[in-house]
Amino acid sequence: MVGEFKNILKVACIYMATIIGAGFASGQEIVQFFSSYYKGGFYGIVLAGVLFSVIGYIVLDKVYTERIRNYDEFLFPTVGYPFGRVMEVIVMLFMLCVFCIMLAGLGNLLMDKFALPFKYGVLLMAFVCMAAILSDIKGIVSLSTVISPVLIIGILVVGFYIIITKDTSVFSISGSMKKITDNWFFSALIYVSYNSLISTVVMCSLLPYLKTRKVGIAGGILGGLLLCFAALILNAALFIFYPGFLGNELPVLSIIEKRSNILSEVYSIILWLAMFVSAVTSGYCFVDRAKNKVPVNIKLLTVITCIMAIPLAGMGFSNLIASAYPLFGYAGLFMIFVIIIQWMRTPFLKKSNK
Repeated sequence: MVGEFKNILKVACIYMATIIGAGFASGQEIVQFFSSYYKGGFYGIVLAGVLFSVIGYIVLDKVYTERIRNYDEFLFPTVGYPFGRVMEVIVMLFMLCVFCIMLAGLGNLLMDKFALPFKYGVLLMAFVCMAAILSDIKGIVSLSTVISPVLIIGILVVGFYIIITKDTSVFSISGSMKKITDNWFFSALIYVSYNSLISTVVMCSLLPYLKTRKVGIAGGILGGLLLCFAALILNAALFIFYPGFLGNELPVLSIIEKRSNILSEVYSIILWLAMFVSAVTSGYCFVDRAKNKVPVNIKLLTVITCIMAIPLAGMGFSNLIASAYPLFGYAGLFMIFVIIIQWMRTPFLKKSNK
């Protein structure tokens, strides 16, 4: 019983880790997709949590019952070959997009902490990431398994700290808030959609952890519920300062810096590691999939990818999230629709075949 619970928790944490990244931890995703809708943002988070639970349950249950070992075995039977090829390209481009966004975030962090000009920060981190991708990636991937739970704990600690010690005397208006859509409902759908592009890829590799069907079902549902809880805490913390600080590139860090130097430094390190690991992992995954599509040496492809990402990252962390994530979110809506419709039809088909 204890062993089964550990497996459920492990699956839930892996699922959460694919969604709780630097964009989430910095507060930028929460601001744009939820906080900018004022009280409606809380409803949006609850809706997103329910959808994450449903999708996690459906995908992991299918992985277990059909013994799916990789994304291709899930993708093509689900959407068919033509659409599968399109979705494959979309996922690959999304990985490149995440790489660019993380470079922008790293540039902002270096600018904030060391007064290094943004463009030089992006340039520096692009070459550091390139060196990491060209070297042994296993160490970076292993580091991500450690960073993810630390990041989740850090988010909850910082969120509760801001809520408990709220002080609007540090209130500040900076920049302007961006809204993804005209209402919180569609914003929540898009948020779930683009996150599901990557999380589905990861879930399709979790068969070794799914010892029983219950582990998959419970792990998916628990992961969605914990995501909902973490997002609610972070949004509640940001809500206190609405609309102050919410226009900043790194809103959570901007609030903490006004309250606690020690906590600010610790959270900066966690955020930097999260961005770095996410950048290297997404960059590596893009290069790894692209090498089968283009006749270019993998090392040269890595160099080209990192150089190409520099001007794109120059658009800025919040601007990239506001423009790129919704774009892939709309594309991913098709995938979510198909997954849920197939799941709803499966019981009927099984009955009709008896």
